[in-house]
Amino acid sequence: FCLVVNAAGRVFAVTIDDSQLVSDLHDVIKERKMYQFPADDLQLFLAKRDDGKWLSLDEAAAVALDEEGRLQGFEPMNPGRWIKNPKHFGEDFQAKQEEVHVLVVLP
Repeated sequence: FCLVVNAAGRVFAVTIDDSQLVSDLHDVIKERKMYQFPADDLQLFLAKRDDGKWLSLDEAAAVALDEEGRLQGFEPMNPGRWIKNPKHFGEDFQAKQEEVHVLVVLP
């Protein structure tokens, strides 16, 4: 699942093949949400806690931007890397209900 930060817990699902790039995920999210700005303007972050576990729906809904409109404490996803890159989801990723995997920050 993905969650738009500062959007009242708006969680949504997207489907993307693990052989695609993070930049492709930008495109899928833009299309799914019908945003009227370039997909490259989206900022995507891994929704992982410090212990490496994925955020729960409640934890993700509580995430907020700082005073300067930035997301602190989460790793940005590199648009040039594959989805299955170990720094992102890895080869053996299995999505589970009640988990958020990507935090989306709008321009």
